[in-house]
Amino acid sequence: MVSLGHVALDGTKVQANASKRKAMSHERMLRAEKQLEQEINALMRKAEILDAQEDRRYGKGNRGSDLPDELRRR
Repeated sequence: MVSLGHVALDGTKVQANASKRKAMSHERMLRAEKQLEQEINALMRKAEILDAQEDRRYGKGNRGSDLPDELRRR
């Protein structure tokens, strides 16, 4: 019923680079996910603290890297 025409096989060999140490089980993946979530939460808390400090120091919405008005127009 079906005609394929030509079938070709390629004998190319590709060196694999899979490591058993890098492969993750589902349990290990879940542990890594929890650790990454903790690291992300810590970084977000640190960023919020720095944002609040910069808002107090430079005013809300301003950055410390902005040029003063007198230098900006020159």
